[in-house]
Amino acid sequence: MKDPHDQPELPAPAPHGATAVTAAMTALILGPLTGIAGIMWVLLTVVGLEDQARESPVEIGRYTDLIVMGIVAVVIGLAWSVGGFLLVSYMKTGRFLLILASGVALIASVAQLFNRGFGFLFIPIIVSLLILVLCAVPATGRWIVAHEPGPNPLARD
Repeated sequence: MKDPHDQPELPAPAPHGATAVTAAMTALILGPLTGIAGIMWVLLTVVGLEDQARESPVEIGRYTDLIVMGIVAVVIGLAWSVGGFLLVSYMKTGRFLLILASGVALIASVAQLFNRGFGFLFIPIIVSLLILVLCAVPATGRWIVAHEPGPNPLARD
């Protein structure tokens, strides 16, 4: 049954964008923190290797995964920060970048969890899943499309 008070001349309300804003703010807050943690992770690993090398010969191959994980954390933190800013600016690129970075973070965290068994990696796994799901839901895409600027009528062809 059609609503008798329905007024077709009124525009439909724009999506509120709760999923997009939540994903962007989570990425903007945790992106720099992840980057800083990655830098500190690499520095801590390198300093620990130097200290062990003074006492006895150290096999560096055992620690390369820790250094690589720190570098990956820095890259993911940077991607989350940039993706969060782009998503807040209503750009589809931000959504894609957040999905990509969260997927990589999820894979890297799970791999490191199985490789080293670090229990604290459940936090990055949960955060990665949160950002990934919030960016992947259709409501985020509708919010971006609803706020896209239209063509400029003053622009010349």
